Order: sequence, then C-alpha cells, then structure tokens
Amino acid sequence: MKRSLILIPVLLVLVGGGIYFYFHWKYSSINRWSFVPQSSIMVFQPTQWAQLLSGDEERKILKNLKSLPELKQIGESLDSLDSLVGGGFSVNRTIEANDLLISVHQGSKEALANLYILEVSALKKHDFLAQVVKYLKDVEGFSETQRVYEGYTITEFNKAGTRIAYIFYRNYLIFSFTPFLVDDAIRSLEKGKQNPYTKNLAIESTSQQTPVGEGRLYVNMPELQKFIHHFVDPVDVKGSNLELITDLIHMDLNIGNDDISFNGFSYIDTAKVNYLSSFIGVKSAGFEMKNVIPDHSGLVIHASFDDVRKWHAGLKEYWREHQPSQLTRLGEIENRYRFDVDKFYDFVGGEIGLFVLESKRNLDREKIFCIRHKDVIRAENYMEELARDSNPDTTFYHETYANRRIGEILLDELPGRIFGDVFDGFETSYYFVNRDFVFIGNTQHALEVLIDDIDTEDTWRKSIKTFNFLESTNDDANLSVYIKSAGLWSLIGQTLNSHWSQYIEEHKSVMKQLEYGVLQFTAVDNKFYTNLHISHPGKLMEAQKPQKLASQGEVNFEHVLSSKPFAVKNHNDRTLEMMVQDSSHQLSLISSTNEVVLKIPLKGQIASPIYQVDYYKNGKLQYLFATDHQVHIIDRTGTYIPGYPQKVKTSEKVKFLSLIDYDNSKNYRIMVAAEKGFYYMTNKAGKELKGWNPLKLKNEPAMGGQHLRVKTNDYMIFLQEDGIAYGLQRNAEPRKGFPIDLKASITSPLHIERGATPQTTELAAMTSNGELVVFNLLGEITRKKQLLKGSPNENFELVSSNDGENFVVVRNKEDKVEFFDEDLEPMFIIDSESQQLTYQFYSFSEDNKIIIVVDQQNSSANLYRMDGTRLNKEAIPTNQQMAMLYHEAKEEFELFVSSGRSFKRLKLKR
Repeated sequence: MKRSLILIPVLLVLVGGGIYFYFHWKYSSINRWSFVPQSSIMVFQPTQWAQLLSGDEERKILKNLKSLPELKQIGESLDSLDSLVGGGFSVNRTIEANDLLISVHQGSKEALANLYILEVSALKKHDFLAQVVKYLKDVEGFSETQRVYEGYTITEFNKAGTRIAYIFYRNYLIFSFTPFLVDDAIRSLEKGKQNPYTKNLAIESTSQQTPVGEGRLYVNMPELQKFIHHFVDPVDVKGSNLELITDLIHMDLNIGNDDISFNGFSYIDTAKVNYLSSFIGVKSAGFEMKNVIPDHSGLVIHASFDDVRKWHAGLKEYWREHQPSQLTRLGEIENRYRFDVDKFYDFVGGEIGLFVLESKRNLDREKIFCIRHKDVIRAENYMEELARDSNPDTTFYHETYANRRIGEILLDELPGRIFGDVFDGFETSYYFVNRDFVFIGNTQHALEVLIDDIDTEDTWRKSIKTFNFLESTNDDANLSVYIKSAGLWSLIGQTLNSHWSQYIEEHKSVMKQLEYGVLQFTAVDNKFYTNLHISHPGKLMEAQKPQKLASQGEVNFEHVLSSKPFAVKNHNDRTLEMMVQDSSHQLSLISSTNEVVLKIPLKGQIASPIYQVDYYKNGKLQYLFATDHQVHIIDRTGTYIPGYPQKVKTSEKVKFLSLIDYDNSKNYRIMVAAEKGFYYMTNKAGKELKGWNPLKLKNEPAMGGQHLRVKTNDYMIFLQEDGIAYGLQRNAEPRKGFPIDLKASITSPLHIERGATPQTTELAAMTSNGELVVFNLLGEITRKKQLLKGSPNENFELVSSNDGENFVVVRNKEDKVEFFDEDLEPMFIIDSESQQLTYQFYSFSEDNKIIIVVDQQNSSANLYRMDGTRLNKEAIPTNQQMAMLYHEAKEEFELFVSSGRSFKRLKLKR
C-alpha cells in the first residue's frame, strides 16, 4: 500500500511534466507561418510595406501603379491613419522589417483576399494597435462585435458592408477584411496543418531569414492555378497548367525607379515530374535568337538547351505523366509523315522560340516558330523532305520572296506536335531557312513581314529601348517568357472574362506603361534560379494634356510649297530625308540636317506619292513618281534613268501611280491609273505589258491598282468610283467572283487585310450611303454594317493606317466630324464647319495611334489620339498632309510640315 502511495505522486509528476513539455513544445514552435492556411496562393513578407504604399513614394514605377484605385485607396488610408492616430505613432516605425506576412487567397469568385499575420511583441506595437482600434470606432464609425470560434474570440468591425475580423493570440495579430480567412488561420493552428511553404525544407529555411530589398514573395503554384481559371475566358484560352511548371517559388523583391525585379528559386518535388524537370541537367545555349525577333512581337516564349535529345526526352517523361495525348500527336507525324526525330535532332541547335506578333485581332492571328540550327544544308533538306511527305499528291509548293524560298508543310500544328501545346496555333506551316535559323509561320504573310523586319533591322536586338531591357535579363536562362506590352494589354483583355477585361480596359493607361516583362528559369542542380523583371522605361504618363510644339529646324523657299513632304531614305548613310515641291514645280531634296541638297525642275505638279526603287539592284535608290502625263525615275544626283521620263499614252491626266513588286525581287511593275478608267502597266524599263496598254474599266478610279499574292495566286485589285470592284489576273483576265457591285458610289480606297487564303483575305469598302462592305478574294461578301446617313450632305471616308493594319471610318457632317472604329463603334467627335478636310491615320503600335485632321480651307492641322484627346496645344499652320515619325527611345513624335513658303521639322512629346 505504501509503495502504491509513493507511486501516485511520481506518476502525477510524470504526467504533468509530459503535458507541460507537450504544450511547451507545441506553442514554443508557433511562429507567423503557423497561421498560414493551406489554401494560400502566395505569401508576401515585406520589409517596409507601409512606405511602399504611402502617398510620398517618388519612384516612378510605384507612382504609376499606385494610380490604380485599390492601391491608391490603401495609400491614402495609411497616410490618414498616421496623421489621425498621432501621439508619435507611425505605421512605418511601428511595423518593422520581418514583422508581417500577407497571405493571398481566393476571396469571391473573381477577387483576391488577404490574411495579415503581424508579430506584436513590443509594448509600443500594442499601444499603436489600441490607437488603431480607437480610430476605427471613434473616427471611422465602425461598430464592434465579438464571436467565439474553436475557443478563440474573434473581434469584428463592421461599417456599410466593410468587415474587419481579427484575433490576438500570444504575440500575434491575425486580421483580414475577409472574416472567413481568420477562421482558416485558427484551423491551421489548432489542427497543426502544414501549409505548402513549411512542408518544403528549403522554403522553410528561407522563411526564417530576414528578406532583403522590399520583401520576399512565396508562390504556391497549384493554388495559383486554381485562381487563374476564375478570370480567364474558357472559350478563348485553354486552361493553363501552372501547377505543372513547378511547385513553389520564392523570390526577393527589389524596386528601382523604373523597374521591379523578383529574384530567387523555384523548387520542384523530385517525387513527381514537372515541366521544369525536363531541364534538370540541361545547360543553356544562350539567346542568339534576339537578333531576329521582330520588334513588334508582343510575346516571346524561348527555350535554350545544350542537348536537344536530353531535353526532349525529359519533355516526353512530362507528357507521359501529365499529357499522354501529346505523345500520340507526336507519334502521328512519325508514322504518317515519316517524321524522323533522330534526323531532326541532328540539325537542331540550342534554341527554339515562339514569336506572337502584335495584332488587332487575337493572340492566334500571326505566330512564328523559330529553331536555331547547326547546319543550313541539313535543315533545308529536312524541311523540304517533310514538306513533300506531308502532301505527296501535289507539287511541292514554294514561293520566292526577297530572294528567300518559302515552302509550305501541309501538316497541322507541327511545332506543337514536336514541342508541346504551348506552341500550338499553326493550322498549316510555312517555312524558310536562313544562315542560322529555321522559321515557321502560321501564315505566309507572317514570314514575309519577318523577312522585311530582318532586312530593315527592325528587330529586338536593334531597338534601343528593347535592347536596353534585354541587358537586364538573363541570356543563359533555360526557359523564358518575354512580354513587350505596347500592344499586348489589349490582347490580354480579350482572353479574360468580362469583369477583368473591363478592369484592364479602364486602367489600360496604367498597365501599358509597364512596357516590358520577363519570367525566366535557369537550372541549378535540382532547383531553378528564377527571375521576374518588369520595366517602366519611359516617362511617367499621367494626365494627357495637349503639348507645345518644338521646332527642330526650318527651310525657307522662294515659292509656296504645293506638296506634302515625302519621306525618302539616303542610301549612303541611311538617314531619313524629305522631298517637297513648290508652286514653280521645282522638286527639292532636304537632308536630315535641313539642307537642300538637290533641286529638280519639273514641268508639272506631282500626281502621286514618291516611291523609292532599287532599279539596278545594287543598293542605290532612285525616286519614282508621276506628273499629269509622265512617269519619272531620277537618281539622287538629279539624273534620269535611261528611257525616262516616260510619257503616258493618253490625253487624260494621271490620277494614281502604283509600284508593284510581285515577290520583292526588285523586278518592278509600274501601273498608271488615268482619268476615265484607263490603266497602263509596264516593266521597270517602260515596256508595255500585254493586256495593259491600256486596260479600260468603266467610270473613274477610286484608288490605284493593288497587287496581292496569296500563296501562288496573284490578284490585281481595282475600285471605281461607281462602286464596282474588279479582281484580275496578271494578264488582265477576270478572276472568278469578280466584278462585285457594292451598290453605291465610293470616294475612298479599299482597306486590304491579307489572310492565309483567298477566302480569309478581306477587303473593306465604305460607300457614300454609309455602308461598310467587306468581301474576300473569292468575290464573296462576308459582312455588311450600316451607319445612318442623316442628310444628303453627309459623306463617309475610310482611312487606312500608314502600316495598312488598321482603318477608321469618318462621317463628315455640316458642323462636326465623327470617327468610328472598324466595327463602326463611335470613337470621338470634333467640331468643324470646314468642307475641305483631309485625314491621315498613323499606327506606331497598338497603344500609340494618331489621327491627323488637316483643314485645307483654314490652313490648320491637329493631331488626335484614338480617344479624341488632342496632342498639340496650338494648331499646325498647313494646308497639306504631313509626314510623321515616332521615336520610341525618346518617346516623341517628329512632324514634317509644308507651311506656306517653309518646310518645318517639329517635335511633339507623346
């Protein structure tokens, strides 16, 4: 009995000690991360979060972002909180570095919600929070209630639909504007559920370190994936597979004046296969592809590898685990089209890339897939063999453009079948091979544009602003996604659901200032160095007010200038020069330094644009133009090419001159459209061509003849003022489906949007009755749309942009002018009683388009953005149309103006 009595206190001590040590262990191991729920999408661990959001922040990129209403409201609240709480308290001084975690979660279906976890060990922090509570009740008028959940007392403040819930637990304050997140935090603590961040040992170790810069961001990719699906439009975009790229990411945040950088690591679960797993043990081969990426590419996806076989084997492992249908797609071309993957590996170098070109339509309109090759002969032979095998029943299609041979592979989704569905968007494939790369386009036109861009050095490597951004990126990354957002925000808006699409549209002026972005992954052992860089290289664009014009130079003439300035290139130094004609018919060449370097006396007024031709194919350029009855070709010394000037064999005046180059080979054709519907066409030496000496069409020409080549088919397109559109062959024989009667008179040219086939090539005409008629090269009218004509005096014009990609419609009324977009949706209205208005439309990028209105009656011109805001503060004195450039690096426009007896070069800030 005595022994039993002795054992009882011993057992009590042991049990009590066990309980004590259990609870001591349990609660001593609690830290801020213990409250983070499993549903966390990301966690931000800031250093000076209040300073980032306060109103006195001067960094340009933050000032821009804080004009978004949500961030602006937070900043204003923090500023007023500091001023109203008083007593020497400050949000900045009270909440120190590493005190706070902000866990981001899905709130309502289309919104994010934050859970704030704050360590409040110091007495001053408790005092400050007491002041905040007093401020909410006494100043803001919140009501206070309490409820108990799982034994914890949750305090809630309510006011007009705004709810704030919080608990104090030990030295931690947990609060949220979404009360259920506080409940989630309690469940995480009580049930000891590990969140994704503390499960990962590397992440857990990092989470205990003090962040550098502005803070540290942790991203839970599976939860991010779930949220993404709530704001993309499932009709337009396939569900992304972000959770399959990697598992967790942590990155330190650094903010400069004009850029935001995140740098850290991505971690993959080695027990399962992720997309990044394919790059383990694969080194980068660099980023030579930047030399050929067109500067108007809005999105580029780039992969770099030193061993294509090893990387592709890793891709197949990923597909086997997550996308077995992808292996089936690859197998189809191996079996049906004799696609030999080993021979393919033999010529593939160290890079592949996808270029999505800026477009007004959608993300899938024009794409180029690029492969860096090791051997041009092997690459050419392989692609031609694949093209022949893809359709053995027809002749191998190829077309020459600018001395490059473009072939067609009749095989759907070739890049996507080989490298995965991220590279889809190629219903058919056109290709050409140059010294270093194989290019595959989803349209022939995309490749022709690429060839022109490479020849004119309009590439990422040659763009000053783009190259400066690339200098801040990592050329040695294995996987990179680049965004050049000038035209991408409008396209992204099309991929989101209506709520987020409207948000992007409302705040596009803020978004589009973030001009560049890149996300990159570089293999380092079993993890990936990860960097995200966002750049705001330009000036801060706030309220867009009319700007004052600045003079860049002036040249005075003896006689009044009678033509607009025509931009021409100096083939010696590649500088831009201008040609103008005066009332004495003298044509003058003005250098880039505002000096008259050539005077050419003519016998009449120029009746056409001034084209430049490389007549001898030696890189030296000549000037081609027409006067009332002659065609001229003159070199830059003022000497005529032999056989010129050529007299047009009609007594009727020349109305239009067209320069035609069927395949960009410089074997030019020159077409003249004269009054009363006479059309003449010669070769560049002036020899008349069969069927064109002349071709007679009824009524007056409404535009110069246009040539279109779609695949192997040539179309000569004509539009007459009586509303008859003609489509002819090169020998002047009619094309099937033409002519088309548009049922009304027409005074403005067609807008032509070239497609991959005759059926998808669209031609738009605006009739005098206000009807927009769109037809294709098969002669089929594909759609019509009508604007109301309020009075007989109203007239309509279709104005194409300088790059031929866009158009606007103008309705001229007695006292005002209305502008409409391509869908005939209203854009803006200006007041004007002038009956002599002409219009120009310049498109420099998707977010930089300018409409010029020239009032010839009052000799004044004004420039307008697409929302109707005026660029220039004072009217420009001219009765002629002008030439215009945009200098991206300087963010300014340059205007070339004929003004009375003066040629003026003006500058205007964007």
